[in-house]
Amino acid sequence: MTHVPWKERYSIRYQGVDREHKELLAILNQLVGLVGKGAEAGQVSWLFGRICQYAIKHFSAEERFLKASGYSGLAQQEAEHAFFINHILELDRSYDPADPALVEKATHFLKNWFVDHIMKSDQDYADWVRTYHQRAKIRGIIFDLGVVLPDLDPGLVLGRLATLCALAPEALRERFREQASLFSDFEGGSISPEQFQEGLSHLAGRAFNQAECMLLFAENAPPDQTAWAVINDLKPNYPLGLVANANPWRFQSVVQTLGALPLFNAVTASFQVKALKPDPKVFQDVLDKLDLVAEECLFIDRDPASVQAANGCLLHGIHYRDTLELVQDLGKHFISI
Repeated sequence: MTHVPWKERYSIRYQGVDREHKELLAILNQLVGLVGKGAEAGQVSWLFGRICQYAIKHFSAEERFLKASGYSGLAQQEAEHAFFINHILELDRSYDPADPALVEKATHFLKNWFVDHIMKSDQDYADWVRTYHQRAKIRGIIFDLGVVLPDLDPGLVLGRLATLCALAPEALRERFREQASLFSDFEGGSISPEQFQEGLSHLAGRAFNQAECMLLFAENAPPDQTAWAVINDLKPNYPLGLVANANPWRFQSVVQTLGALPLFNAVTASFQVKALKPDPKVFQDVLDKLDLVAEECLFIDRDPASVQAANGCLLHGIHYRDTLELVQDLGKHFISI
């Protein structure tokens, strides 16, 4: 059975929609291939379930930004999405590899619905959502942890480690060149605390327990009180988010230092999403938790590269230098302190 190739004319060119459509098409093509070969019902059923799971996630995100942007065709989109899910479930229930009519019905629906939906319904909203960035009202504000707390100095961590293992910082620095990604892998969630502890012990030449490892990442500076005051002033009127490149132990120290982060409605740490800022996954996770879309949110960070990346994800980025400039930048978005 012929697969449906991705074509440029399917592109919406908005957020991650094209990437998600390509993934959905890839799963559909797998299913079409299995159905066309008359594969066993159990094997096909697994892919029907996978399509439903992915489609529900994609449709939910799509409906969120259509609703936020005030798109007039939202009800039609919701109806078509519901029809697709219900029809997939019905095909799963009725599929019989020995019935040529059912096989043809399934492949016809899977191929035609995808192309028709993208080329008609989804293309209809493309121009509307691409202009939402200019029309959107700010409804949420996201801060990077570095605005509130200074970044933990790597030299401080190295000094603490040198004290624990009785080695000179320079000697340790040389050893860590062998495994330069150990700390970033831990922050990015690709290794567990136990794996980090084992790697650290190996490089430092002595075994560390968890308490000693956690001590390396303990906060040594109080929160920036002027930035904290701005956040307090914003809290009554805006849901607030916080993002942080942090490993589990550093994050635990942050929570203790900031009093369990009472001012923030949503918090995303890099190790939780297995991605380091400015990866779009970090931004999307905090947006999902706030139940807002990117165009409706400011993102405030000391790091220009992260601000630029946030802008690329359609947030409204603000480069934080000091609170006076921040108040002025907020005013440009009609937010007064």
